[in-house]
Amino acid sequence: MMRPLLLRAAERGAFGKCHRFGRGSIADALFIYLDGAPEPESVEALEAGFLARPWVCLTGAWESCIQQRYPCAQVFPRTLMKPLSRFRFPVEKPLPEGCRLAMMDEIAFNAHPFGHGANYPSYEAFRAEGSGAVIWRDEGIVASASSFLSLDGEVELDVSTKEGCRGQGLASACVAGMLRDCMERGILVHWDAQNDASRHLAEKFGFEAEQVYPVYWYRAEKGERG
Repeated sequence: MMRPLLLRAAERGAFGKCHRFGRGSIADALFIYLDGAPEPESVEALEAGFLARPWVCLTGAWESCIQQRYPCAQVFPRTLMKPLSRFRFPVEKPLPEGCRLAMMDEIAFNAHPFGHGANYPSYEAFRAEGSGAVIWRDEGIVASASSFLSLDGEVELDVSTKEGCRGQGLASACVAGMLRDCMERGILVHWDAQNDASRHLAEKFGFEAEQVYPVYWYRAEKGERG
């Protein structure tokens, strides 16, 4: 599996935390990334601190371990898209009446719509290293596309739309605004699609699937052990 930007950021100490063991590691970086070989110490650490979290197995050894120990874990497929710095821009439909597209300025950043911008220490850091665009309506933000984090001129894209405002092209408009800015600045954009809708949206802008991978989610019943 291509090493996700979130994982690389954790390994560098820029986001989350990476716990290293004898022959492997557990990185807590939004997802729990399981790398190397599972050993008693790392398996114990996983069960002590990272249950009920989404697990991504980076090796066959960890995948076998999870499947054997947690056969009831739910499995959700995600699609890692190939990172891009140049994009295709489809013809966009006019925004609904009352909606306004804008780049993420300091006011929008400080509002942290859908949690966007929260991983940057300040608006100045976001403006220097990240990017984002929002849709305003009735003095509130109803959709946003933003860099989740930045690392060495690369960003992880995250896009969200307020429930009740979906299906109106708002997410697509935000993504287009952000990607135009990223292309002008030479920023490499990563997109990890959580479902078909996200993947299809990415493909509209020229992203191609790199790999479909499983995310394991184990929620133990009260009193149940792995």
